[in-house]
Amino acid sequence: MKARALEQAPEFERFSPAKVVRMGNVTEVITFKKRPMEGPPIKKLSKEQYLDLRSGEVKDYEHIENRAECKDSITRTLAWIRALINTNVTEPQNCRWVTLTYAENMTDTARLYKDYHAFWKRFCYWCKTNGHSKPEYISVIEPQGRGAWHVHAFFIWGEKAPFVPNNEVTQALWGHGFTKTKEVTDCDNVGAYFSAYLADMPLDEAMQLPEVERRKATQGREVMDKQFTNEANQTKEKKFVKGGRLYLYPAGMNIVRRSRGIKSPEVSWTTSGEAREKASSGKLTFSSAFEVLNDDGQPVNVLLKEYYNSKRR
Repeated sequence: MKARALEQAPEFERFSPAKVVRMGNVTEVITFKKRPMEGPPIKKLSKEQYLDLRSGEVKDYEHIENRAECKDSITRTLAWIRALINTNVTEPQNCRWVTLTYAENMTDTARLYKDYHAFWKRFCYWCKTNGHSKPEYISVIEPQGRGAWHVHAFFIWGEKAPFVPNNEVTQALWGHGFTKTKEVTDCDNVGAYFSAYLADMPLDEAMQLPEVERRKATQGREVMDKQFTNEANQTKEKKFVKGGRLYLYPAGMNIVRRSRGIKSPEVSWTTSGEAREKASSGKLTFSSAFEVLNDDGQPVNVLLKEYYNSKRR
């Protein structure tokens, strides 16, 4: 299956099937010409083969090296991260964005998870001994062009977040390299901003890669100007390769983790008319339409995605 963007939004009947995803201040409404099949359209038979439930054929898996070779996997992963963050990061003053890096070129993901877990326990102890409540967290790992890994984590309190000195607390508790501890800016779609941050690679970083890796990061990709915050907390503009970092993510890796108190987005099915009524408390901020095609290029469905934000009027 693949999708083809439509220049003009399709018209739907009021009773067309619609999927509503509530993510904190953001509500996503997806309207379909016909309701798609629930769950994956395949059944795994073995490590090497699967049954296509649409055609009844037994097919071989095409093993991939990284997520950039599987667009559906990329889309699902980034959409889940975006939804999880938007559902839980609704009050910027209650959150801190922490980045943990290694001084060395550390490429061992097993060690990465172990080190983060140890840091998290030490941080919770720091909160307890300093009179602060224990926060929840969403952590996401990010690969660098040189092969090393970073950890990004959102710490989320039920009240205003405490002041967390970066050098004296975060970096001291981490103990493996450099850290950043930032306030979450008053952005009404933090999930969208962060998921783009994970996917896009600074052009200067891409140009420093070996030739083969550089082609993977840049070939056929859009280069765009984006704002970013530097080490001195100043807002600057820089060129980024859209999707340039995606080829670095190994296939099948779980790149996002969360604590037990983190809420999942609320998903429900209804009609097009009722879906828009549910989202009417927010302002329509973005929409896009697609035609879904099967493997032979034949259209099988049409959908319209709309995003409403209750923080905008």
